[in-house]
Amino acid sequence: MNIATTLYRSVLFVPAGEQRQLEKSSTIPADVLVFDLEDAVSPASKEQARKLLIDTLTATDFNHHQCVVRINGVSTPWFNDDMAALLELNDCAVMLPKFESIDDLIKLKQAQKGQNKQLFGLIETALGVLSIAELVKHLGADDLLCFGHVDFARDMGLVKADASSGAVYYARCQVALAAHAYRIPAIDNITLDVKDERIIRKGALEGMQLGFQGKLCIHPNQVSIVNEVYTPTASQVNRAREILEEWEHVKNQGRSVFTYENKMVDLPVVLAQKNLLARYAVITKNDDR
Repeated sequence: MNIATTLYRSVLFVPAGEQRQLEKSSTIPADVLVFDLEDAVSPASKEQARKLLIDTLTATDFNHHQCVVRINGVSTPWFNDDMAALLELNDCAVMLPKFESIDDLIKLKQAQKGQNKQLFGLIETALGVLSIAELVKHLGADDLLCFGHVDFARDMGLVKADASSGAVYYARCQVALAAHAYRIPAIDNITLDVKDERIIRKGALEGMQLGFQGKLCIHPNQVSIVNEVYTPTASQVNRAREILEEWEHVKNQGRSVFTYENKMVDLPVVLAQKNLLARYAVITKNDDR
């Protein structure tokens, strides 16, 4: 997988037990929809929500959205039924919560019965963060890592789930680093505020600077802001094109370094600009649909 050209800018959670929200989600411009059978559904409603979700995903056109189901964890009494239902959906990936051990992967593989669904592994615990270097080695080329900072903060006994400081920030960095080390995408944590554009934008910008390819969202209001942050601007695109044009010129002169706007440009900078343009092309094609 090319993490520069596969779109995971906005990854929106949708409660699996809410008919209206399930149907409305097909009109929201998120790159990925995650239908949530875990935190968004009470224990008493798990079976009903699972059936509703399968019926809806079978009958509804989700307009080119990538669809994912967040199942209940491997140690819960709902895991096997969730996986059995998920196997009925050919084009739906799986998000595994509380992803923290190789045993989790083994149980997930056994439950898939030969299917090889794309995995969104959600790191949400101290053990998950400590195990991440080993976990990522066993992920497939199409799999992803995600970070759930609220559950991580709770697991750490923290009063406040602040993703920009302390142990939570450290764990956030570890997720991004591990994913890049093994060339798979990493998706940043949610922002709890669903109305303040400044706060939502700030969280998205922080994640992008840490190397994440997108952000988990919990409300449709967040999607357009996150998409904008993770989309190259017109000035960035123009700059990249100018740098690549000049790069071709200096290569023909036998040089491998030049200056652009008083800054040195060499091969790593050039490759970053190529990635930016490749990503922009995919975004443009996606948005045109």
